[in-house]
This record gives sequence, structure tokens and C-alpha cells, in this order.
Amino acid sequence: MTIDTHNLCIDFGKHRGKRWTRVPVSYLRWIANLSPPHRYREVAVAELERRNIPLVNCEIEITGHAIDSASLRLRRTWHETRKKNEGLHAWLQRICSEALADGDPDSEGRYNWQGMTLIFEAGEIVPILKTCMPVKTSRKRSTDSDSRSSLEDDEEYDYEDDFHPGDSYALGQD
Repeated sequence: MTIDTHNLCIDFGKHRGKRWTRVPVSYLRWIANLSPPHRYREVAVAELERRNIPLVNCEIEITGHAIDSASLRLRRTWHETRKKNEGLHAWLQRICSEALADGDPDSEGRYNWQGMTLIFEAGEIVPILKTCMPVKTSRKRSTDSDSRSSLEDDEEYDYEDDFHPGDSYALGQD
């Protein structure tokens, strides 16, 4: 049975009140990939089929949070390991594909790959990268009086954690 999406309106979320035929492709794919399946999964799939758009355009879905986290916390790693003209999103796609194919998840399902921790969620169709961060490294407490001596054994100081958008220095004000 084919679902006719022309006269159906979406009744939830940020596109409430719009016709399914006007909902962006990214939103339709998101609904189709939710796990457990969303109550309107069939409608989203039917609309993608009506538009002749593939259900999946990549092998891994990357959340906006994961992109933000990578841009703030993994920028150096990206610059050092990216291929020529490889943007952040394409780099994350490649790194995640490698980790899922060749890596082993820990007991919590996290992948430690090339100095990064990648946290995935199972999607209905493709895995979803929820967030990423540098691997925490263990440091011995220093016995001298350097500034790192106050850090806990498993804590590494990250100067990027000191940046808070909205603070006066971030806005270029005094």
C-alpha cells in the first residue's frame, strides 16, 4: 500500500502544520532513521520515495552536536589527519567508517580511535555519531610545583574548555 503524502500535514515538531511534501529532506531522513522507529516513519519513507530521493545518503549520520564538538575539541587532530580539501564533516564520516570497520567498542559501546573517543547510537538504518572528544589520558601527579600539579590523576587540562561564548573576551570587548 502506497501512502499519499500530498494531503497530509505534519502534526509535531518544528514543522508542525506543514504538508509532508514541504518538509526538508534532512528532517524526513532523520524521522526514518530514528530508533525505535517513529510513528510516522512510513510517511517519511513514502515522501522520500515520492521525491525519488534515496533513504540514505551516507553510511553514518552525524549530529550537529558531534560536528560542534569536533570543531571545538578535535580541530588540531582534524588538521593533522585530514586529506587534501577534506572538510570537517567528510573527515568525521571517514574516521567513523574506519572506527566502525576496524575498531572495537569498549564495554560502554564507545570507540577509542586514533586518539579520539567516538560515541554512537544505533539508528534504524545507519549508526548515529552522537559526540566525539579527545581520549582522556592518565597523568601522574607531579611532585614539583608546576601548574599541572593540582590536576587529578585522570584529568588533562584543555585550554579550549576555558573558552565560553558570550564572555567579553570572546566578543572582543574589554
